[in-house]
Amino acid sequence: MRRVAPLLIALMILAVLATLVCSLAWAEEPLAQADALYRDGKFGEAATAYREALEAGWDGARVQYNLANALYRSDEPGEAIAHYQAALTAAPREPDIRANLERALSERPAGRPAPSASWLHAAAVRVVRTFTLSEFAAAAALGWWLTLAAVAWLLLGARRWRVVRALTIGLAGCTLLLSGFAAARWRSYHAIDRAVVSAETAQLRTGPGESFEVAMPVQEGWMLRVVKRDTGWAEVIGEGGAAGWLPTPSLVMVRPDVGETPADG
Repeated sequence: MRRVAPLLIALMILAVLATLVCSLAWAEEPLAQADALYRDGKFGEAATAYREALEAGWDGARVQYNLANALYRSDEPGEAIAHYQAALTAAPREPDIRANLERALSERPAGRPAPSASWLHAAAVRVVRTFTLSEFAAAAALGWWLTLAAVAWLLLGARRWRVVRALTIGLAGCTLLLSGFAAARWRSYHAIDRAVVSAETAQLRTGPGESFEVAMPVQEGWMLRVVKRDTGWAEVIGEGGAAGWLPTPSLVMVRPDVGETPADG
């Protein structure tokens, strides 16, 4: 009986491992099918398969990036730009994602976005774009703990008081800066709804309806922020500060954590 018990435990462990392996293989199947379609040059079908994978819970940079590539090859640059942006939000230092996004932006009718007028603003934006919110939050949390430790050291009577005080001030300053970057990252990429015009052309209007005047025409790939929605229309602020209303069917939302979701009415 004593010899049987270890054998039964080993069999149970093997059964659990086999179940996990089968589950992973089954879960990878939708992505494998989409990848195969892409390799075969069936880009439209591949895009559909990647969308289904996103809807099934396969979010993340890899699926968003592959979907963007399939859309780009299917001559749908507006949607491709939205998914490139979503992928870059999840993996901001991935050079392939950034390169393909830059290519898609350069080929859209409006061309590349205008650079920032201030070098300081451009530098801050570059830093915010380079790291994820989790990375900024972790660094800021570590900074606050180190700052508290330095303060405690001062209160306990550190020998080199001036050096420790300078270190504490420096830590507090760096931590405040990291916290500011974290807040900027959250506001820019998580708190604000971003979207891209997916229609070839659309009319930016002064109000939510066809009866309102046309403020300006916009073209596919135009990037914007969604302020609010109203019955099939979205109030937006686009590149260059242009503001107005666009019909939600002409937009695709930038969703770093889920699949493509049209702007709700």
